[in-house]
Amino acid sequence: MPPSVVAADPALMTATTFNVQNLRGQSLLFRCLETGFVTTAPALTRYQQGRGIDPSRRELVGERPEQWCRSRPVTICEHCGAAIKGNQWTVRQHQQSQRCKRARTPLPA
Repeated sequence: MPPSVVAADPALMTATTFNVQNLRGQSLLFRCLETGFVTTAPALTRYQQGRGIDPSRRELVGERPEQWCRSRPVTICEHCGAAIKGNQWTVRQHQQSQRCKRARTPLPA
């Protein structure tokens, strides 16, 4: 092996191959000063750029909770009263389902 080529020592390599410092911005929450929207720094930058807001108009809220990404919003159906887990697409899908349609039809007198 030529002296200019240095082999990587397996003892120096760690179990993680990514740089942990790169994930620091993903564990902090920021609030938009104009709309009040709270999310991580990269997502807030995209949110503000999409709405034409200056990306520097933000404030630090704090650390992200452990269950930040794992929780799904729950919406109560206004027609049948069922609890629907998910986003507005899931709510719309439920409201077009037979279960929700049956709850909307009045009972025969």
